[in-house]
Parts: sequence; structure tokens; C-alpha cells
Amino acid sequence: MTHRNEHKNFIFYTLCLVFSSVGMVSMLPGTALPFLASQTNVSLDIAGWVLTSSSIGYTFGVILAGQLSKRLGPRYLLMTACALLAIASPVIPMTHIFWILLLAQFTVGIGSGIVDVSINHAMTLTFTDTLGEMLNKLHSSFGIGALTGPLLLSLVLAVFHEAVWAFIIGMTLAILALILLTFMRLPTQLPAPATQPTTQRAAGRSRSIFMQLALWLLALQLFLYVGGEVSFGGWITSALSQAATIPLAEAAPAATLFWLGLTLGRLAGGQILKREWLSEKALLYLCFFGGFVSGLFAAVFIGNIWIAFAGSLFIGIFCAPIFPGVMAIASRRFADSLSSASTVILVGSGSSGFVFPPLVGVVLTHVGIGWSLLIPALLLLAIALPFMLVKPETREIASVPGETF
Repeated sequence: MTHRNEHKNFIFYTLCLVFSSVGMVSMLPGTALPFLASQTNVSLDIAGWVLTSSSIGYTFGVILAGQLSKRLGPRYLLMTACALLAIASPVIPMTHIFWILLLAQFTVGIGSGIVDVSINHAMTLTFTDTLGEMLNKLHSSFGIGALTGPLLLSLVLAVFHEAVWAFIIGMTLAILALILLTFMRLPTQLPAPATQPTTQRAAGRSRSIFMQLALWLLALQLFLYVGGEVSFGGWITSALSQAATIPLAEAAPAATLFWLGLTLGRLAGGQILKREWLSEKALLYLCFFGGFVSGLFAAVFIGNIWIAFAGSLFIGIFCAPIFPGVMAIASRRFADSLSSASTVILVGSGSSGFVFPPLVGVVLTHVGIGWSLLIPALLLLAIALPFMLVKPETREIASVPGETF
């Protein structure tokens, strides 16, 4: 039992390292967007398509992982994802050709999509009894990577006047995670709950999950959430730099504070659920409305650097528990069809990147900076409607290819 618990800890911290590398590599291009636009000789709104390219790659990666998970275990998929991140990361700041930049971002998106599907499988198999709490803790590691990225970018731009070193650090984390994954062993399955009758489980399997409204409502929730998170996190630095007329290096802490809020919020969310201070449902409603109010303040007072910094921090805190909370609900409800459900839900979340980051860029350039940041705030508020219509339900855990402890 002691050996089993030690290996579960090893699994958790290895997955945290994977997520940290994804967070850093995924979020650096948004912070460095003006630099990348200058490097490739395109306008800022055109450069915003690198975020869309990443989202397209993410969707492709989610679909690919959903198909390959039927033949490969989560560990091998995570190793593949880390290799893709390590290859593409240094290309992003080094290329002067825009289509190569798009291709590198597409590759990063594929890796991120594979990670999201595979890491959810690994966590569900390993931490079923405490899934909501552990997913919040795990996702805080994504925030650590995402908030460290802008800090590193500010540092290397100030000292070396080259962005490439921040991306190389992200590449190094991905390589280290790849090495640790080779030593990780996952359970192949967990027993079904004894309280659920066999006939009920069989009936649940016989009904296609694609015909269930709850699946599409959960996908809509993450579509709206990821649209708000990626749009705000990707554009806040550029928006603040233009609105307050300050250099990019001075505006970069806004993105850092946003990801710091995500990290702290997910750590706090895990503790809140563990100590049962709020129910999962109450916590998520608080986050929807708190995120909207925080985003509204950031949009209205974007010209004031300190209010923008505070708004970025608080919108991160309130955003934090939403993604892991929705994924925990989905994993419990569709545990007998986890691969298919994860694919549909994460494709929905990835596809929001096709729409909202370019939309925010167009509104920022042609309408106004404050109006562009109002979009993420409204998206967070809108999640409450489909969330109201979903009632959590428990299913059994089915086996997937993997390794026993």
C-alpha cells in the first residue's frame, strides 16, 4: 500500500510537470504577440491568427488522442505530446516566416490537445475518489507554467533582448517531463461502484452518449470558458500596453497576474472542495459571476495599469476552478465512455479558439480596447445558463489500455 501511494504521488507530480510545460509553451506566444508580429512583418490583428492556429491544432490533437487512446495508453500519448512541444517551442520565436510560425503553433496545439485528453484519463484512473480536488490541484500546475512564462519573457527581453530563451526553458521542461513519463505506470481500470446495479450500467452503455443533451451542454460550457480564458490571457498584455501607452515589458505582469490568479484559485478550489466549505455547484456559480465582475472592471479601467493588474488577478482566481470542475462532472457522468466524452467536450473547448481570439483582436484594432476585453467577461457569465441545465450523474469506470501499478 505504501509503494502504491508513493507511485500515485509520482504520477501526480509527473503530470504536474507535463501541465507546467504545456502552460508555459502555450501561453508565451500570446504574451510575445507584438514581438512575433514584428519578427514576421505582419500586423497585430493578423498575428492574432497564431492563437487560432494553436486552437485548430488543439482540436486536431483532441480528436487524434480520442482515436489513439483505444490502442495506446495515456502514458504513450503524453510522451508523444511532450516530444511535439519540445520540437515546436524554439521554432516560434526564431522564425521570420509567418506560415512557419503558424505551423509551429499548430504543432503546439496538437500537443496540448493530446495532453488534455490523456491527462484526464490518467487522473480519472488514478484518483477517482477525489477527482474534483485533484484536478483542481493538477490544473494549478498549468497556471504555474503560464504565469512563469510572461515573467521569463519580461526578464529575457530586458536582459538579452531576445525572446527565444523563454521558449527554450519551456522546451527543457517538456523534455524533462518526457523522461519522467518513461518511468510512470498507470492502473488499467478501477472497479465499478458497488451501489450501481449491473442492469443500470448496461442500460447506460447501450444508450449512445452522443444522444445525451448533457454531453453537449458540458461541451458548450467549456466552449464558452476556454473562449474567455484564451482571449483574456492572450490579449491582456497587448491591450494594456496600447491603452496605457507603456512598453510590452511593463504590461507583461498583467498576464502573469492572470495566471497567478489561476494557480492560486485552483489551489484554493481544491482546498474548498476537500474541506467542504462549498459544494462543487456553489463554487462554480461563484466563479461564473465573480469572473464576469472582475473582467468587467478590467475592461472598463484598462487604461489604469493598477486596476488592470487587479482585474487580471481576480479574473484568474475566479476562472480557476471552472475547467477542472466541469471536467470532473463530465468524468463522473460519462466514466463508462470517457474517451468519447472527453473528445467531444475538449473539441468543443478547442474550437472556441477559432472564434474568440481573432474576434477580440478585430474588436481591439477596429472598435476599442475596452470593448474587446468585455467579450471574455460576457463569455464567463454565459456559462451559467448551460450549467443550470446539467445534473451530475455517476457512472462506472471502464478499462483503458495502460499499465498496472
